[in-house]
Amino acid sequence: MIALLVATRAEAHFFLKEMRGVKSAGIFHYRGQFAGKSAALFLTRPGVHSREQVRRFLRLHRYDAIINCGSCASLTAEMAHLHSALVGAVVSPGHKWLTIATGVRKCVSVSHLVADDDSKALLRETSGADILDMETYTIAGITAEKEFAAVPFYALRVVDDLAGEELYLKKEQMLREMTLRRPTGRPTLRDILRLGIWDYSRILWRRHRVARAIAAAAERLVVNLKS
Repeated sequence: MIALLVATRAEAHFFLKEMRGVKSAGIFHYRGQFAGKSAALFLTRPGVHSREQVRRFLRLHRYDAIINCGSCASLTAEMAHLHSALVGAVVSPGHKWLTIATGVRKCVSVSHLVADDDSKALLRETSGADILDMETYTIAGITAEKEFAAVPFYALRVVDDLAGEELYLKKEQMLREMTLRRPTGRPTLRDILRLGIWDYSRILWRRHRVARAIAAAAERLVVNLKS
């Protein structure tokens, strides 16, 4: 069985098509098939809402591999929109580097959304990282713990935002905050009008493309895993 750790429902959209929600040992997650293999998926929420819930999810089954997948920001022109990367080393400001044997790219993880180019440039300068996200460092730390270290871990990211997209990212964050306040997880008509119909449509279209790219990259990875 494969363990999939994804931050948001939007990123997990194509995984969830063949999965159903279940609750086991107090942990709500999804089970089903992915790329021809049995899989279980847990939504960590952006930045990893609860480390202990991730641990409890990882204790539910005997996994053949743990895959953390989702979107990221590019910190170098080499990493273009929708390019995928397997992380080989990750750092968080003020903490030591963690090595991931299954990847090659360098990643820096932060606890909050970074939208402005100056902050991204500083993170690139101080860390030398290729990409930026909010989850990899935390999850890499958990999977390195003695309890889980024997299971192969993969950190797979797909580039979403690029330099020069500060306004788009602010709109995207605005929509995210709107939906978090709604029990349904969906914006109201008033929310959409406040955001702007064009911006709302653009965000949905882009989220769809990124989610498809995440699922496609994850499928390639899973297919190539040793049985």
